[in-house]
Amino acid sequence: MILAIVGLVVCVVILPWSCTSANHIGNPLTLPIRGISAAFENASYDRRRGKVKAWIIENEATLRQENFDGAATTALLQRVPPHEYNRAKTELREAATHPDFTERATVIVMVLSD
Repeated sequence: MILAIVGLVVCVVILPWSCTSANHIGNPLTLPIRGISAAFENASYDRRRGKVKAWIIENEATLRQENFDGAATTALLQRVPPHEYNRAKTELREAATHPDFTERATVIVMVLSD
């Protein structure tokens, strides 16, 4: 019985205090919550990435026709900060020379978007 109480005190009181310094794991008592949170964040990211990739596939011909400098490009890059806009267009033009343009363009948009 005493061993159970000591174990409970260690788990509830001492263990959280031992994790106040910076480390790569953090407080072990928050791991389940952080795991659930990460799962939701990853699902949200994957859903957005899928939408961006589908949009690029659907509008690739228009993007190429306007040489990545028109209304379709503006729509694609709407979430890219203004200071990164020209860089995004330049990288899209360079990506267009590769056979895996869709994947490269998706990465460009996802990385440079806010």
